[in-house]
Amino acid sequence: MEEKDRRKSKREKLRLKRQRQVKQRKILLAEAVILFVLVIICIGIGVHKRGEERKKSTARKELVKEALEECYKTAMKAGKKEQKELAEWVIENYPKEADTVLYEKAKGGKITEQDIYNIFGETLHVLSDRKAGYLKDEKTKKKHQIYERSGKTEGEAEVLIAGDLCFAEEGFVLDYYDETGELSECISPELLTMMNETDLFYLNHEYCVSDRGEPLAGKLYTFRAKPERMKLLREMGTGLVSLANNHVYDYGEEAMLDTADYLEEEGIPYVGGGRSKKEADRPVYFIINGIKIGFVAASNAEITQYTPAAEKESPGILEAYDTREYNQIIEDAKAECDYLIAYIHWGNEDTNQYSSTQTEQGAEFLASGADIVVGGHPHVLQGLEYMEGKPVIYSMGDFWFNDETKYTGLLRLTVSYEGLKEMAFVPCLQTEYTTQYLKEAEKQREMYDFLENLSPNAVIDDEGMITEDL
Repeated sequence: MEEKDRRKSKREKLRLKRQRQVKQRKILLAEAVILFVLVIICIGIGVHKRGEERKKSTARKELVKEALEECYKTAMKAGKKEQKELAEWVIENYPKEADTVLYEKAKGGKITEQDIYNIFGETLHVLSDRKAGYLKDEKTKKKHQIYERSGKTEGEAEVLIAGDLCFAEEGFVLDYYDETGELSECISPELLTMMNETDLFYLNHEYCVSDRGEPLAGKLYTFRAKPERMKLLREMGTGLVSLANNHVYDYGEEAMLDTADYLEEEGIPYVGGGRSKKEADRPVYFIINGIKIGFVAASNAEITQYTPAAEKESPGILEAYDTREYNQIIEDAKAECDYLIAYIHWGNEDTNQYSSTQTEQGAEFLASGADIVVGGHPHVLQGLEYMEGKPVIYSMGDFWFNDETKYTGLLRLTVSYEGLKEMAFVPCLQTEYTTQYLKEAEKQREMYDFLENLSPNAVIDDEGMITEDL
């Protein structure tokens, strides 16, 4: 009997154990089902949230894209395809900025050129070049005639412009230099410091550099320097020269080809002339502190034309006797940069009075897109004139040319992303084969008054700052 009760008790225990096991499995299954449902719900919520986030992100990007396109269209007058492509490139390559500061600007109504420069430290023109791959390395930059450098003052670029420079082995300034052996004895140390410390120093290179060639038959003055004189350009801090003048071809084709070669060897870009028409026509661009400044140059100075126009396979200069071609070059160059400086070799020699032809052509060049027109060739200073807010500098005169005593100087342009911020004149006197900085305030004022009296609507203060007389 006891054995029977034990077996019965054991069976009961097993039954109860099975019941507990079944109950536990049911609980576990229920928990698993609940967990599964919760996971599905969480996934659904996550998917929904991600979907909402994607929708929000897409909407944010679209808002930024539209604002960028509008800014691009306003600033650069680009086509719809270009606007779209640049906007998409900015969003893709600068996602953090696109999702934060650009979005906030777009949400506020618009993105401006100032916003672009403040955020990226580069203008839209520079960003466009970066997108196109023009700035990926030095070789590529040079191929597109772009030179990039840091400027001394954040947010702006300074360009210092001189007038005519002439090196000739027989006479003129080189003889005096050879006597002294020091450039600082020929050009004031203060000027040399300015020229070397500015962001870019630009001048008119009115001679050829070569050991080859013969002087052009029948031409009264012909100027040629030996190749070793290139060191003087370096000492002067020269960063760019114009070859658009009536003396760069004085010793013929070989000498002009050599001039281009020597400048290239020294890493000094040139405009307005070259080995071919392609070289003579092409602009040069400098990106300084993220601001793209363009340079073009042409000449229409000769009464008797000794200097040939560059052709497809022969050297020469860019001529502007018929201004239509130069106007087109100006227009095309302006479309590629923030600020365009157009140099022109023109006018009558040895007179401080500019001609009506210069006024008419200056207005043309500004209307075509130049932000400033700077002239040379008369060998003396002429006045300056504002036309619809933009300046024409009729002649910068000779900077370091001969032994004549006459006023000269340096034009200092300070450019921001918006355009010309300041323009000033550094007062100098060329005398006895030297160029001297006028230090005394009284002498400076006399020089400013002289230049101001030549100018119909310009005012020059005691610091040399030039403004329009409104």
